[in-house]
Amino acid sequence: MTKKSIMITGISTGIGRGTLDYFVSKGFHVYGSVRSTKDANRLKRIYKDKLTTIIFDVTKLAQLKKAAAFIKKDLNDSNLLALVNNAGTSFPGPLLRQSVKDFEKQIDINLNGAFRVIKYFAPLCGAEKNNNYKKGVIFNISSLSGKIGMPGLGAYTASKHGLEGLSQSLRRELLRYGVDVVIIGPGPIKSEIFNKVDKKFLESLKKSDYAKAAKLIPKRNKNALKIAFPAIEVGKLIFNALHNPNRKTRYTITPNKMMYWTVPMTISDRMLDRMIQKRSGF
Repeated sequence: MTKKSIMITGISTGIGRGTLDYFVSKGFHVYGSVRSTKDANRLKRIYKDKLTTIIFDVTKLAQLKKAAAFIKKDLNDSNLLALVNNAGTSFPGPLLRQSVKDFEKQIDINLNGAFRVIKYFAPLCGAEKNNNYKKGVIFNISSLSGKIGMPGLGAYTASKHGLEGLSQSLRRELLRYGVDVVIIGPGPIKSEIFNKVDKKFLESLKKSDYAKAAKLIPKRNKNALKIAFPAIEVGKLIFNALHNPNRKTRYTITPNKMMYWTVPMTISDRMLDRMIQKRSGF
């Protein structure tokens, strides 16, 4: 019997790890990307033969090509049933104070990196001519920031807005192959990202016009972490969407959905501007 397999990028922590946990619990074999041998060995000890760890960086074309070739050979006569395009990071900061290097790096990892993964792994989901195996679904992990631009997260927001547009175009291009593309837009999810605020960055911000916002950032992160959903909930959502014949093209998953999603998507931009400025200190 052909094994049920999916590919998840960035499985070390957060959403990638939660999705790995959930799919393994449902009997799937997971190909998962990490960037270090240390992480690969650590995860392999936990998941054993239910996981095939693959070391690559989404900014390195040669590594992606090699990984895709390995998985294609390993799949033999089947497709990936899902590609979860999750690997990413965040470089926070007001846009006028952010270095060009950091902005470009943010786009290169979150947006260009997602495109590179799609280019080499979409065919493994069946997006190619004369592929008659069961087709897979591409899940691109966006964010609330993919729809709502928050101050201090301009570079990250730009990368996620771009990913949303890319996903829409890709979904329409892959209709001919029967490969679906779905956007997942999480709000606060339990992750190490809340504990990774750069102290030097905060100190520099306190000496700028955004001093009030800088003082509020640690408190806002702490409050967000308190209500954040466990990452495995995103994995559960992806699993359910994968098996839903009437799946949506986009899913939002967030605690306090009224405040984080419904209200911002309903009121005018000017009203939202005032609300965010008052709450964030920007």
